[in-house]
Amino acid sequence: MKRPLTVPAMALCFFAFLTSEDVLAADLKQHLLAAIEAPTGKSEGELSGAMAEFFKAQTRSSASVRVQVKTIKRFPTAGCSRLEATLLQESVPTSDGGRIPFAVRYELNLCRDGRPPSEGMDLDAASQALSPKPLPQ
Repeated sequence: MKRPLTVPAMALCFFAFLTSEDVLAADLKQHLLAAIEAPTGKSEGELSGAMAEFFKAQTRSSASVRVQVKTIKRFPTAGCSRLEATLLQESVPTSDGGRIPFAVRYELNLCRDGRPPSEGMDLDAASQALSPKPLPQ
């Protein structure tokens, strides 16, 4: 029996889709960018396309997938925010034969150009972590 992805694994998959140039997450990305632009800092709607189909395949439910995005914090750099994204689906089957609502919630920092903001990043520490280190002798 094929084991479904865990919630953290699904969230990582969605983040990977968002950072790619693929059209798979185009609908979700539009909601994230809409929340950045909205005066209320929110965007919601029904997820469609390949991303919704991916989610449905993972949950084994044909119920519609809703997306809710809200702004948690606006960064000083214009068009950059910390967002909370929630993907919701009703009637997801359980291992005991029941059906329950299911949600995946995650947070990310995003600017309207699709990149993360530099606020809060220690770029020196990041470059040191990514630098090759000499092997012990």
